[in-house]
Amino acid sequence: MPNSGPPHAPTVPHTVRDLPVPDIGFHSTISRGRVHRVALAETFVTDIVPLAADLFACGAQLPRSHAYFGEGGHPPAHHDTLLLVEVVRQAVMAGAHEFHGIPEEDKFVLTHNRIAVTSLPALRVGPAPGNLTVNVRVVRTVLRDDVVRGLDFEAILLADGHPVAEAGMGMVYKTPASYQRLRDRGRAEVGLAPEGRPLGPLPPVAPDLVGRRDPANVVLSASRATGPAGVGAGLRVDQDHPSMFDHPQDHIPGMVMNEAFRQIALHAADAAHALHPGRGRLTRLDAVFARFGELDLPATATAVAGAPVTSGGLLTVPVTATLAQRDAPISTAEIELAYLRQGS
Repeated sequence: MPNSGPPHAPTVPHTVRDLPVPDIGFHSTISRGRVHRVALAETFVTDIVPLAADLFACGAQLPRSHAYFGEGGHPPAHHDTLLLVEVVRQAVMAGAHEFHGIPEEDKFVLTHNRIAVTSLPALRVGPAPGNLTVNVRVVRTVLRDDVVRGLDFEAILLADGHPVAEAGMGMVYKTPASYQRLRDRGRAEVGLAPEGRPLGPLPPVAPDLVGRRDPANVVLSASRATGPAGVGAGLRVDQDHPSMFDHPQDHIPGMVMNEAFRQIALHAADAAHALHPGRGRLTRLDAVFARFGELDLPATATAVAGAPVTSGGLLTVPVTATLAQRDAPISTAEIELAYLRQGS
């Protein structure tokens, strides 16, 4: 459990952890197309270099402030854990293109992501943007007719040379035609036509219920109690949000689901244990994406908070959460939140 030192013991293979910090550049971003971003402001990866077979490293710059990532938490400011997940997402996308021959036109489908913060103090926002190095290893390759159709990655993240987190992520790669067949089949399974009209965003819950200040960054609506330690809410999807929807999508993005998991977990911990959401920090997220979230169907988020544990300077709370449409799970997650003591 988290304490004032490393919240989680290392789990990433030694072949990733023991790599020397490579010579990485932080002076400009790589091509935004390599990380599937439109806005330069949403492109965080600054460099990518090969290290060995199935090993590569990326650099990224962590902004001191951002309109979405890290917005809303009480002082002291920490770099947002979901910003680290976004950096890993961009790193593995760039690596798939650069070193594994995935064409630019292919569709990337997220199957799972996880992150465990190993040093919360090292993620404190300083007087300058943070330089993040991501050492990445491919741990599983799926081939079809000798063409790479899926990759699983493990990574260790170092902020200014200090290990701060470990992560994992899985992607499958689809040609445009096979992706469209996959989407049409999935929509038919839930009774939807190939094309639909997306729903508009629902009214947000009060931002301070989910650790936010800006209502535009809230992804939950109409929350309710579901038991002594559980809460539920509607999923609020705003396709005009410049970070969550950097470009048009035909489904609910995985990063939006990650944000929903964080917010419903903070809300559940508050409801169960009266823990202020603004003091909570996401220190572990392990999410599996079972099917696409459809933009023209209502979605719900539910969570149950476990018993809190105090260790060192932090109190931690485990939370289990589910996102569903038509009463069927589209994604599930195991989450851990850490709460800072007043003035820490």
